[in-house]
Amino acid sequence: MLKQQSDSWQLVWPDASQPVFTDGITVVTAQQWQQQLQAVKRFIAMQPGDTVLLYQADPVLFSAWFVALCQLGKHIVLAPDGQPDTLQLAGAQCDWQAPQAAVRADTVAYQPRLLLQNSCRVSFFTSGSTGQPKLVTKCLSQLLLEVQTLQQQFGVALSGQTLFAATVSFQHIYGLLFRMLWPLCYGFTQHRTQLSYLEQWQALLQQYDVVLVASPAHLARFHDVAILAPYTSRCQRIFSSGGPLNDVVPPRYVAALQQAPTEVFGSTETGGIAYRQRNTADVGWQVFDGVSVSQGPEQALQVSSAYLDSAGWFTTSDQVALVTERSFRLIGRLDRIVKIEEKRLSLPELEQYCLNSVLVSQVAAVVLTTTKPQLALAIVLSNQGEQLLKLHGKLVLNQQIKQHLLRRFERVLLPRKFRYVASLPYNQQGKLPRSELEALFEHD
Repeated sequence: MLKQQSDSWQLVWPDASQPVFTDGITVVTAQQWQQQLQAVKRFIAMQPGDTVLLYQADPVLFSAWFVALCQLGKHIVLAPDGQPDTLQLAGAQCDWQAPQAAVRADTVAYQPRLLLQNSCRVSFFTSGSTGQPKLVTKCLSQLLLEVQTLQQQFGVALSGQTLFAATVSFQHIYGLLFRMLWPLCYGFTQHRTQLSYLEQWQALLQQYDVVLVASPAHLARFHDVAILAPYTSRCQRIFSSGGPLNDVVPPRYVAALQQAPTEVFGSTETGGIAYRQRNTADVGWQVFDGVSVSQGPEQALQVSSAYLDSAGWFTTSDQVALVTERSFRLIGRLDRIVKIEEKRLSLPELEQYCLNSVLVSQVAAVVLTTTKPQLALAIVLSNQGEQLLKLHGKLVLNQQIKQHLLRRFERVLLPRKFRYVASLPYNQQGKLPRSELEALFEHD
């Protein structure tokens, strides 16, 4: 149970035998988890500096580190992924990095109440419009207030034996809030393994009441969701965030499980803004309790909530049509931050990183709107790049550029199409029209 106090938050776990994590076979109890927590706290106390880079693939270790750092009032910087250049980039903002191996734990007395300090800050890396990753910092209270909202909005309908499982990482704000902090703060058990396949979800539903925290990409790939129909009563809720689900996806889940996924709309900067559950086709976005919305210039969505750093309105890059004061419909994006497989990508950032390659002289990125969004690059090669193309051909050159980008970007964000040109199609105003870029790829 999560309780807010004047200068801290209290995390209450009365039962030491309470299961906190499970892989379906073995269970990590609250007592065992606290042993790792105390070991991590001792380790932190010996380190200089208060800004700590945290990347952990194991949710047990991640949660122990996260809570320990919150208890000690540190500044936590979450790396978005474990790619080498990403960790180097994120580490430049930090005093030290938490080790990814487990810290040796000893038997300790169980503490039913843990205090988390309001002075703790948590920073996320997210794509910036200037081409550089942007560090977005939240105070712990902003995150835990949002966790309280999730429990009030959705948690009261969940059984006490509910298992939280996920296809998404907790290194980003959606996974951190929905997959990690919500169950941790309110006594729900978490599945230790990140899911990739429909059959894994099916196996869990055979044993548990399940909340699935998923991405739209995974839900769209689960074509044979009808195999879950015998477990309808055990499917407590399905969450989806990162981008709107394709219109054909919700009816598939309604037919199989008698519920559409609950889609969550928001951003790292704003936190959760709204949600919708398309059990019927024509459903708008419903604003969360504690959040207010309005419309700014160019129909830009404006948000005001306790999850923001300052009072007043925050203007997003999302274009909307307001239906009522508490609901709206999305129209599109107003900037060059795009979603590929529901992962946020700054096209200027990718272009700048691509220019670091000795093979590239100029580059422009565009997302082609086919049946599935595809990232494409138009590239003016350097002399070295021209030589490689001449000697080894386009396939080898494509792979060399992909390997370079893989140092910074996850594989799902790599370009699918390349066009090598003598010059980029700038117009007389010195601008690069999207239509001209798209025309380069028309005959693929």
